[in-house]
Amino acid sequence: MKKSQLYPAILITLFVLTSNIEIFPKVTAPPPPPIPTDYIADIFPKNNNTNIHLLNASTTITINATDFLNEIEVTFNGTYTLFNPGIPTNLTINLPFSILFKVENTTFGVYVNDTQVPFEIATTTEENLTTMGVNLIYIFPYGNYLPITLITSNIMLLENSTYIVKYQFNGIIPKPNGTRALFYMLYSSYTSKFWKGNATKRVEYIVFGRDPFFGIYTYGGDFEGLQQTLDFVGGKKFICEWDNAQGNIIAIEIIIDESTYFLPLGINNLNYLVYSIILAVIWVLIIKRKRK
Repeated sequence: MKKSQLYPAILITLFVLTSNIEIFPKVTAPPPPPIPTDYIADIFPKNNNTNIHLLNASTTITINATDFLNEIEVTFNGTYTLFNPGIPTNLTINLPFSILFKVENTTFGVYVNDTQVPFEIATTTEENLTTMGVNLIYIFPYGNYLPITLITSNIMLLENSTYIVKYQFNGIIPKPNGTRALFYMLYSSYTSKFWKGNATKRVEYIVFGRDPFFGIYTYGGDFEGLQQTLDFVGGKKFICEWDNAQGNIIAIEIIIDESTYFLPLGINNLNYLVYSIILAVIWVLIIKRKRK
């Protein structure tokens, strides 16, 4: 090849190679996807005019992502302290969630003062939410992410009495991500606004098998509560504690993302090797031609 033809050949080769190279920004936290894959929310009363007070809400969400691309196990434990300052009240309580596991293969439990009570599980659409007497405003802004599963129980609360209510469930999301290496869950505290009183709240995520990103969305003021991330052997946990006076939290998110978005340079390893070899060969040929 003539020298005049060599340089255009080099430029064409470089163009072909680099046309398939994607450059990704190196980031420490991903922008949240437009729609959460899964979410859970605080319990809320069927009647938003209730006089029942929510004194405390403490929830723990354990996510086993050890076999991340094949299945994710989600375990939820929520403990809520309710106080009835008025007359005896028969109260209907809902806990909403939208998680992509099969309800029939999931275990549930509802307890009042450590005694198991009857409950119902209903997977709903927007139409039958209205039929059930549940207003979508209760689960704003996630109410449009249907279908929603409701754990519903009826509880008799006596006058001037305090009750500890526990909601639990455990299920597995099979092949949760398809071709995506992404899992995104929100825990919404918005629904707790339909109770009376100023509740203290605690949310804890425990994640096994992966290194997730955690984030907080607030409204009506800055967050002044406690938040901390702790490492342990095989996983990580995120704890958030606050009360309504320390800024209203609308949601706490967890994102597990193993896509190429997090690579400082989005070059496939094989392409990078081929790219380096061809450049070296071209450089050797140039040197040899100069020596001739």
